[in-house]
Amino acid sequence: MKQRQVANRGVQVGVFNLKLPSNTSNFTLCRPLNMQKRILIVEDEAIIAQHLSAALEDGGYEIAGIASSVNKALQHIEKERPFLVILDIYLKGELTGIHLAQTLNKSNIPFIYVSANCTPQILDAAKATHPYGFIVKPFRPKDLLVTLDIALYHYEHDQQLASRPKRVVTRGADKDKSRASSESAFDSIVGESQPMLEVFDLVRQVGPLDTSVLILGESGTGKEGIATALHKISPRKSKPFIKLNCAALPIHLIESELFGHEKGAFTGAIDTRIGKFEMANGGTIFLDEIGEMSQDLQVKLLRVLQERQIERVGGGKTINVDVRVITATHRNLEQMIAAGNFRLDLYYRLNVFPILVPPLRARSGDIAILASFFVRHYSQKIGRQIKTIDSLALRELEKYPWPGNVREMQNVIERAVLLAKGDIISTILLPNPLPVPTIPGSTLQNPASSDPKTLEEMEREHIIAVLKKCNNRVAGSGGAAEYLNLPPSTLYSRIKKLGIPKNQY
Repeated sequence: MKQRQVANRGVQVGVFNLKLPSNTSNFTLCRPLNMQKRILIVEDEAIIAQHLSAALEDGGYEIAGIASSVNKALQHIEKERPFLVILDIYLKGELTGIHLAQTLNKSNIPFIYVSANCTPQILDAAKATHPYGFIVKPFRPKDLLVTLDIALYHYEHDQQLASRPKRVVTRGADKDKSRASSESAFDSIVGESQPMLEVFDLVRQVGPLDTSVLILGESGTGKEGIATALHKISPRKSKPFIKLNCAALPIHLIESELFGHEKGAFTGAIDTRIGKFEMANGGTIFLDEIGEMSQDLQVKLLRVLQERQIERVGGGKTINVDVRVITATHRNLEQMIAAGNFRLDLYYRLNVFPILVPPLRARSGDIAILASFFVRHYSQKIGRQIKTIDSLALRELEKYPWPGNVREMQNVIERAVLLAKGDIISTILLPNPLPVPTIPGSTLQNPASSDPKTLEEMEREHIIAVLKKCNNRVAGSGGAAEYLNLPPSTLYSRIKKLGIPKNQY
């Protein structure tokens, strides 16, 4: 699709190409147009189809029809082109929702997936079709309406982007006052390569908005600097910018750090303390290494993002907060979702506008600039007059793969400045290169298979594996339904439909 080529330029797309505005309470762009947006529901479970239909009608949408198979859906589309399709991945018959999605893409009809499963294989197959959203069963009507509103907004936004001519991003290409005033936000970020200029352009686009941003990149690429720039060019720049590294604190302390605690809430809580969200009220909170957050805390963070309210640990009073949320991680959240270690719904709330900060090896044109910058910085810091790095040493820097990225270069140059015997650095000690890490958010690689399995076969194997892990228990505490985050009745229905033998449960 044409709009995908524009939307993906310079952006690392996550599990699905969806960018969700975080402040959904103020998100009203698509709602006045709902009556003009007729929705086709493609779902073979009648109860869920009716649930979807009722929720959409209560939200002011019109239903173009309900189809239980791909063929019936195609008949509906031939009679009346819907504006958007809500599409179950698993459908009766040989054709799945993913097959239909390919047709919808060709017809430029946006769609949202609805499914109870998210195995790695399913995520890969679904990701390739570029949906505008993914609703996980079971779901609340509120979640459905918010996801749909945002999908409609971004579809219209993509259409506008697709109509614009592409341009090569250059520093200082635009001389307008707004662009000039934002340049100071990038003073602490060194880079003039095309990959970095594209990152700067993305920051300028989303910085003035109130949208959540997920910054992806390997360790040491400068994700905190990007978060700082986003805050500096936002309307919240005069308000607090609060940072928290989720990997730097013990699990039992992060909740108190985020939301605060009341006096006596736990041993050692001798006073009431406000948390980072309250400190950031009116401003921006930056949660670094979000992939390290425990699943229990992920649930609480999701609730805060949805309701815009917090409760201090040990307190029963809700406190309203107005905070823009920026997160960052070096982890592959796709793999974490597939492994059940990161919530898919939280991922969508955070992954409103993903920005991938390129590794240093992908912007080798910046190596000489960065080296000169760090030489000046550390020379001034220790009071030495180091002028430059000689050409041979610089070539060694450019050949090194920099697995630790900019942070590693910073440490290497600091050591070189300290050890320099004259005013020119001629020798730089470089460590033995480590294996190059995998870029976060990249497509999951699956073992080669001579005969690709169908989605139903993959789902069947996944459910059987979960049943075995749960000692063949379906319902109750520790059961497969709890593990898969499904109502037991839904899981029993899937077991029956997939023909899983009773000795498996």
